[in-house]
Amino acid sequence: MAEQRALDAVMYELGYIKSLEPGVLNNGERTAWSDCLLYYDLTIKSLSKILNVTTQSTATDIQIWLSGASTNILMCQDGFSDVNVTTNIYPLVISNNVTQLITNCLAVNKVLFDEEKRNKQKGIRKSYAANDSLFDKADSVVAQDGSGNHTSITDALQASTSRQDVSQKYVIQVKQGTYAEYPVVTVDMKNIVLVGEGMDNTIVTGNKFSTTLADSATFQVIGDGFIAKDITFENTAGNDAGQAVALLSQSDKSAFYHCGFKGHQDTLLANMNKQFYRECEIYGTVDYIFGNAAVVIQQSTIYASNSDRGLVITAQGRTTTDDATGTVIHNCKVVAGPDLPEGGSPAYLGRPWKDYSTVVVMQTFLDSLVNPAGWLEWEGSDPSRDSTVYYAEFNNTGPGSATDQRVKWPGYHIITDPSDVEQYSVANFIDGESWIPDTGVPFDSGI
Repeated sequence: MAEQRALDAVMYELGYIKSLEPGVLNNGERTAWSDCLLYYDLTIKSLSKILNVTTQSTATDIQIWLSGASTNILMCQDGFSDVNVTTNIYPLVISNNVTQLITNCLAVNKVLFDEEKRNKQKGIRKSYAANDSLFDKADSVVAQDGSGNHTSITDALQASTSRQDVSQKYVIQVKQGTYAEYPVVTVDMKNIVLVGEGMDNTIVTGNKFSTTLADSATFQVIGDGFIAKDITFENTAGNDAGQAVALLSQSDKSAFYHCGFKGHQDTLLANMNKQFYRECEIYGTVDYIFGNAAVVIQQSTIYASNSDRGLVITAQGRTTTDDATGTVIHNCKVVAGPDLPEGGSPAYLGRPWKDYSTVVVMQTFLDSLVNPAGWLEWEGSDPSRDSTVYYAEFNNTGPGSATDQRVKWPGYHIITDPSDVEQYSVANFIDGESWIPDTGVPFDSGI
């Protein structure tokens, strides 16, 4: 009943938003409006999926989808703020009506979600090897020299829509080259597999900035089940450009393997749903791993690039205690990028973008560039946010891992017992053993 009430309200608001189409000369407002239509449509799809009694889902799935639905509405609101539309032109859009209704659903389902977590078997976890056979056969080939089926990734993605069965993986091989385009894996493009020829050889590049987050992204992934391997996504807008996203992903059960993400502010937007990153390289300066997904980054290298505006790695966007989201950095390395001079700006592990920001850094090498305080307040935020966040470190190593000078926030935790972080393993946090084997990406399911 709560979900049906929320769905009815979202559909009503979407109709209202459509009636507010701005003039063609107001490009910033039009971009925010267009993004908002997409986010509301995605929210409708999420709620409809939950209400469909034939959908095979767990309480965890539903909690993740509801968290994503709430994030979509907030992204709509934030988009208007990004382009400085803060007047009462959009009174319904900037209200909290739909957000509150979805929050109610989260609270109701949280009872089932918690029970499911308690009953989940804590069996012995293991390491899963890569299954490269998934990536061997290409359904489509992109090559700039004309030797493939397409010369652009965008064209190959569009061609994928003609297939009859979207439940099957569709492999697009992208030959060596630098592709200056802005591909979008739309909601209908499910189970797309994008395979390059190496992080240094296959690069998708863009340089958008100073728009909404979504519009600044070089590459957007919305369709569920997306997999990428051996490819780099970059935004070259520069250190002073502000928001400039290299990759925006909100694809549920998506995986990235041997991928590079290069930018400055807001490089990687892991926006919602379940996501997994393995053996990747992530570069940035400010808030460069952010969003409100349930995401695990494993055996990857996180590089801090040179900046005169400070360095902050994460800005996680959890907004309620009932969300099933957070950023987990597991068995990674946090080090200086090649352009960061010795003794340059210290880096912070994260700052709370939203009130219940959740980040766990565990079994990770932290180099000397990490500030002894570890974590940074969000400028201008309510000081009580220090109590509502959940920031935790477990068994990290390296010169930046000492915790004796870390922040003294109530929401910061130094964990010593492995059982206290088991909930943030791949198996438990993103239910990885149920879906990552099908992606062909290797992973360690436990701590």
